[in-house]
Amino acid sequence: MLKPDKHTDIKYSIVFLSAVMMKEILENGIIKYDDLKNSLTGKIGKGITENYEYTLSYLFMLGKIEYVDKLDSIKAI
Repeated sequence: MLKPDKHTDIKYSIVFLSAVMMKEILENGIIKYDDLKNSLTGKIGKGITENYEYTLSYLFMLGKIEYVDKLDSIKAI
């Protein structure tokens, strides 16, 4: 959902979610997967659940985040 159409709600788009997600990760340094999801749900709304994993994949492919499997957490690179 990188290309918006007339039905796209911008606040649930991957580009917007990635900006909010990076801000949250940078503020915390390292954050648990579920805590990040709960934080974004609280700030933006339940509509993020559809694009949450896509947003994580997008940031990972860009080389902006790293997954720490021992902690089940995400941190900025």
